[in-house]
Amino acid sequence: MSGGHADPPGSEKLTGLSRIFNSQTGYGRANVAKATYAAVGLIIVYQMLKPKKDKK
Repeated sequence: MSGGHADPPGSEKLTGLSRIFNSQTGYGRANVAKATYAAVGLIIVYQMLKPKKDKK
């Protein structure tokens, strides 16, 4: 095992973010799901940690 990152099959023609987040491979779909979970998690953490407004 080389330990390096292998490109997913079918991504020879893709460049940039479309190589990472493509919808044609399971690898790309998994990355989209991970990014979605991370974004939702960050929104929840932000909502929990932001300062509360005082009612007067």
